Amino acid sequence: MMFDEKEFKLLGGPYKDKFKIGQYVEWRVICRNENYEENIKIYQGIIIGLRTVDVGGRNVWYADVLGNNGKEELILLSKIRKMETN
Repeated sequence: MMFDEKEFKLLGGPYKDKFKIGQYVEWRVICRNENYEENIKIYQGIIIGLRTVDVGGRNVWYADVLGNNGKEELILLSKIRKMETN
């Protein structure tokens, strides 16, 4: 559900202006094994949408990202960064 930013102070608002639909981005996920050793996986994809999601009564900005693996994922805007492309 989308809200007018002037009515609601949305978490992640400053990040919203840094990203646009069609930008190539990357994000990292920390995975831990049974011995609690961490393994960092890096994913890349293209932003296909920006939207707010109600998380515990507070609206937060997320990006819909089409990953290089063909799966669509919902990623918190503060977890992604732009990739340089030619």
